[in-house]
Parts: sequence; structure tokens; C-alpha cells
Amino acid sequence: MSVIVRTEHDLPAGTAAVAPWGLLSRVERPCPDHGGECPCVARHEQEGCLVFWCEAGEHHFSTR
Repeated sequence: MSVIVRTEHDLPAGTAAVAPWGLLSRVERPCPDHGGECPCVARHEQEGCLVFWCEAGEHHFSTR
């Protein structure tokens, strides 16, 4: 599944999607609830954190 497909999910309010060809789209973090590696799909500009998509739980989560 590509980043473009993952960002079709509604992003949380106040976030901006990362470019599919950009460096942030390659950043991954484990979901705190479900584990596994989750790709970065957006960033909170005001909060200064990244937003990741958990495929297993079908939810977004943030980390700094």
C-alpha cells in the first residue's frame, strides 16, 4: 500500500499530509497499541509532531 492510499483516510484536524516522495514518508514508528511499523502520513504543524497511520487498528497516532 502506498502513502497516497494511506492518506486517503481522513487526517486529524490541524495536520498536513507529507509528500509521498519526501523523507518524512519513509519514517516509521511502532503503534503504542498494536505494535508493528507504522508509516508517517502527516505532521501537526502547531504541535510540532508527526502523525502515523496504524493499519492494524485503522487509526492515527502522534509522536514527538
